[in-house]
Amino acid sequence: MFKLFFALLLLFSCTQDSLPRIKVKELGGRSLYLTELKGKKTLIYVWSRTCAGHSKDLRELNKMVGERRDYRIVSYAVAMEEEDVKKSYKELGIEPKFITLVDTEVKLGEYFPITFLPSTYLFDERGRLVKSVPGLGGF
Repeated sequence: MFKLFFALLLLFSCTQDSLPRIKVKELGGRSLYLTELKGKKTLIYVWSRTCAGHSKDLRELNKMVGERRDYRIVSYAVAMEEEDVKKSYKELGIEPKFITLVDTEVKLGEYFPITFLPSTYLFDERGRLVKSVPGLGGF
């Protein structure tokens, strides 16, 4: 009985290790599933208007688009509406060169514990999580 309990506990305590099938919207309205990002290494920067440090990091993401062509660079806005994201970019003077996804319900948190905002998640070509760090993490 103890082995069964331990096996179930382990099963339910494991976190997701690959891009989940979460439906989100791109800035501009097109819907997509995160699983569609497979096929190229992907850096997903998760942020919200209320988190500290996102303004500097978002500017850095724009630079990374040209410098890190081996990665797809994604800004992943949580707990915000599309208009809030656009307002944030405008206030920061950012014309994003990266993909922006909007997750109003923070669905990503159901698959990956978001313990720090902003946070960065790196996925390989197959959509498997390679690394996660607080902030932009020096990428």
